[in-house]
Amino acid sequence: MRSKLGSDFLRLWVGQGVSQFGSQVSVLAIPTLAILVYNATPLQASLIGAAQVAPFALFALPAGTLVDRWPRRRTLIVCDVGRALAAGALVLAYLTGYREMWVIYLVAAVMGIFTVVFDIAYLSLVPDVVGSKDLLGANARLNATDSVAGTAGPAIGGALIAAIGPARTVLVDALSYVVSVVALLSMKTREEPKNKPKLDARTMVAEIREGLQFVFKHPVLARLAVANATFDFGIAIFQSVYLIFLYKTLHLSPFEVGLLAAITGVANVLGAMTISWVVARFGLGPTLVYSLLAGGVAYLFVVASDFGAAVLVLIVINVIAGFTNAWYDVNQYTLRQTVTPGHLLGRVNATMRMTFSGPRPLGYLLGGGLAMWTSVPVTVFLGALVSAVSALFVFFGPIRKIRSSGEEEEGVEVAKTSPSSGA
Repeated sequence: MRSKLGSDFLRLWVGQGVSQFGSQVSVLAIPTLAILVYNATPLQASLIGAAQVAPFALFALPAGTLVDRWPRRRTLIVCDVGRALAAGALVLAYLTGYREMWVIYLVAAVMGIFTVVFDIAYLSLVPDVVGSKDLLGANARLNATDSVAGTAGPAIGGALIAAIGPARTVLVDALSYVVSVVALLSMKTREEPKNKPKLDARTMVAEIREGLQFVFKHPVLARLAVANATFDFGIAIFQSVYLIFLYKTLHLSPFEVGLLAAITGVANVLGAMTISWVVARFGLGPTLVYSLLAGGVAYLFVVASDFGAAVLVLIVINVIAGFTNAWYDVNQYTLRQTVTPGHLLGRVNATMRMTFSGPRPLGYLLGGGLAMWTSVPVTVFLGALVSAVSALFVFFGPIRKIRSSGEEEEGVEVAKTSPSSGA
């Protein structure tokens, strides 16, 4: 691995793996704290999710403009430090006896702000570190590492919650960001200087518009944006009450919930490991399209777990979701990075993230409201149904005809300028 992708990629890889591990612990620990300790209602639980993703709707576009100007590695370091402090603040508030829901909302929102900037800078830095030829392999490895974190994080998180409580478990997340900072500080990749005009309101608006126009006029990126926005909106409805469904409807323990998430992670790892073979056999476009469809349909059967053999049903669904999520994510990241000129990567990633995650706060709030108006299982099913419909936006069009990155089919240019061009 080191000889092919380089030591800087290895540092980025290790740092992000540890950071993702901690994040996966908190993904379970923070809402569990709200649900089991503070007795959060479905609406309150949905507000936590909305607070986490609202920054993607509010700050993604200006963040993309800033990321295209700032040193990306330094940006990642600042974001990791900010997330560590926010997670630590939640632990400190709990340990000192200040246990209010608004603290959870605030911490979730602050961590979300740093995450939106981090994710945009992170995706924009990868091509600088590995080069365009190794993007698929690098993205597959990074996705596999995220999946390992998704496997071990929730499982260990469930055990930690049982042993020391959900608030103290969040401390593991804070420490993981510190490890990521150390790894990022050790990188030696030199970024090309960004010769940009002085940033003012007019310049920012113009540069944001440039990113928006590139995405929504591009025959591939536009379809990906709409498909992901629809999928994420449905998943937000689904996730707004998913843990309540597991804890209150199915009466699973935190340890069982963590193990189910771990199974998804194992499948995701195997999906990332097999991505090269799958793309070679079926093509990048078909793999992307049918993975999105299969994953959305699988979630429709989650409510069937309430009729018996709950754990077995959820295991099957999580295995399917793990494989298909890996195949879809790796291909769409690679395709996005391939078709985008280097000097636009920050703004394009920001536009895509805003498009994907912008509807999610509404999805979380809608999910909480639906659960109060109908029921938690009905809300879970409706969210899954919306996600399944998202595949239609990529099923029809040029994406399904693309066999690999770097080729041109049906007039769709899948070629990219040098990562440093225009930067």
